[in-house]
Amino acid sequence: MMKKFYAVLALVAAAGLLSPVYAQQAAAAGAVAPSVTQWAVATAGFALAFAAAFGAMAQGRAVSAAAEGIARNPGAADQIRGALLLGLVLIESLVIYVLLVALIIFFVRAGALGLAPLV
Repeated sequence: MMKKFYAVLALVAAAGLLSPVYAQQAAAAGAVAPSVTQWAVATAGFALAFAAAFGAMAQGRAVSAAAEGIARNPGAADQIRGALLLGLVLIESLVIYVLLVALIIFFVRAGALGLAPLV
């Protein structure tokens, strides 16, 4: 029951926070307001922070489960280790993908403002 309550609460909060977006006037074609760029960069930073935090939590749970499995059945350590490494690689790749998307957003928005990228 509480899960449904928190899910509905999160959706209502998201809808409430996103509603001012629809009230803005249309900008000229090709023009990007500086506030949009600032929000895009801030959003990319938060996305990276969330991905890193939840990726670290997922890696911790995976290592914990692997250690518990090896403790229960030491003979299966090789199979568990292989599955663990594959899982850790896939978890870390998701965090790296978020980093790439954040960098793309940053450099595209920095170019829209006329800021020189660090390249």
